Parts: sequence; structure tokens; C-alpha cells
Amino acid sequence: MSKASISYNMQIKGMDKLVAGLLKRAKMDVVKQIVKQQTAQLQTRAQQMTGAVYAHPTGATKRGIKLSLEDGGLTGIVGMSMEYNPYTENGTRFMRARPVLKPAFLYQKVQFINQLKQAAK
Repeated sequence: MSKASISYNMQIKGMDKLVAGLLKRAKMDVVKQIVKQQTAQLQTRAQQMTGAVYAHPTGATKRGIKLSLEDGGLTGIVGMSMEYNPYTENGTRFMRARPVLKPAFLYQKVQFINQLKQAAK
């Protein structure tokens, strides 16, 4: 990714209990599959939002939304690689914010937590 980047982090309180429950009840392969699926859905949702947010989209922002999996598939990262993305996502004093990653993240976060809870049952 470029020097300028945007990131949103999600921290789940009680994660130790959730992970312990998942280790007891579900295989880690299931958790890795959930992380992979939810990260891909986050990327897709953010890419779809670029067409609705920008007046004359060129496709550069959409193509710049990248996905990567780390920690053996337990960490999913979706990032925006264009240099101007911090300005479009957060706005400046001269232009309003036109976020695509944050709204997609806030929606997908709920889906991710619900799917992890289902796997822990």
C-alpha cells in the first residue's frame, strides 16, 4: 500500500472468551473461512459504494481497494491504496468527506461478529 493509507480497527471485548469457545466448539478452519469470507464481502461492499459516492467515478478508487489475509488467515485487511484516499474518506476543510471504507466496515463488522457467534454455538 502507499504512504497515505486509511485503516479502521475492530477490537472485540471478551475476545478471549469467544476464541476459547471457538477453540472448544469449532475448528480453526471454520474461523479462517469466516475471516476470509467477511473480508471479501467488506472489499466488495466498499468497491460497490465507490460508484454511488463519487459523481464521475474513473474506477481508480475501486481498483485501489485491496484485500490481504495475514496471521495464517486469522486477520483480514482491506485497504485503499490511492494517495488521495485519506482526503476522500475524511474530507478536508475545502471538501466534504465521501467515505466508502468506513460505512462498509461498520456494516460488515456486525455481520462478522454475528457469524463468529454462530460458529461458537
